[in-house]
Amino acid sequence: MQTTGRVTLKLGSEQLSTKPGAVLQPGGINRDFDMTDQLQSYYKEKGVPAMMRGTIVHATETDLIKLRNWKNGTAFYETDTDHVYTIANASIVSVGDLANGEVEVTIMGDPATE
Repeated sequence: MQTTGRVTLKLGSEQLSTKPGAVLQPGGINRDFDMTDQLQSYYKEKGVPAMMRGTIVHATETDLIKLRNWKNGTAFYETDTDHVYTIANASIVSVGDLANGEVEVTIMGDPATE
C-alpha cells in the first residue's frame, strides 16, 4: 500500500515548485458540538472554505507579485497516490516572507472536490 508522500500544487495550469510538506484542508461543513445541562448533545453547522498551503522555491521564474495577485481561479492539490483535489473560485490569501530562497503561500476557495 502506498501512502501520499509527494504533492504538486497548481494554480490553473501553472505548476508551483514546492518543498515537501504542503497541506490541504478540504473545507466544507464543520460541526460545532455542544451539550445541554441535560446531557443532550447538539451541533451547529457552518460552511468553511478549502485551504491549501505550501512552501514555494523562489527561482528565476518565480514572480511573487503575480502570485500575490492571483485570484478567482482554480487550484489543484495533486498527490502521488492519484488523488486530485480541486478548489474552485480560489485565490492567494497570503504570500509569506521571502527567506532563504523560499516563500510560503496560502490559497483558499470553495470546498474541495475530488
